[in-house]
Amino acid sequence: MARALAASGIGMLAMGLLIGFGAPACRAADGIDDVRSEARFVLRGAFGRHLEGRFGQMQAALQPQADGRWRATVWLPTADAELPGHPRYTRIMRGDMFFDSARHPGIRFVSDPFDAGLLAQGGVLAGTLNMRGVSRRAQLQLAPSPCRLPRFDGCTVHAHGRVQRSDFGMDRLRGLVGDEVEFQLRIVADGAA
Repeated sequence: MARALAASGIGMLAMGLLIGFGAPACRAADGIDDVRSEARFVLRGAFGRHLEGRFGQMQAALQPQADGRWRATVWLPTADAELPGHPRYTRIMRGDMFFDSARHPGIRFVSDPFDAGLLAQGGVLAGTLNMRGVSRRAQLQLAPSPCRLPRFDGCTVHAHGRVQRSDFGMDRLRGLVGDEVEFQLRIVADGAA
């Protein structure tokens, strides 16, 4: 059984959900503020050391559903993933022992339909995470935000969660890198203050 992305006490960054990717999305914002939006991940290395990485880009969309709920999609290109200050580790991470960017160019999260109030209240956003060609059920923990749908202008969404990399076929380098990967993302809509 897949391990779900669960709420974590580390960090505040998050998987924000919205704008600029795929089919007709929420038109309240023109896109993601690339400067202030970020997608990060944390790995536990040998001897308790944490390795913090980031994705250079992300794409996201929020799509209205026929029943009045919403669906979020987030795409993280693995070829842009890096461990800043560690070029050798970055090459290994992009290679076939980890993300395998040549064969699997991205990580994609597609949420289950959710009520618009979830963005304001915060809480669990369930969906499907595809990484390295393996799809598993997953959850993101959304922080409460001032965001109100259908408008999304000037909005920032934070979320985070964890997966076990072995659930996605990344079971090499066990002596050097722990099994848990924490995703920490923040998406800022264009026009946000």
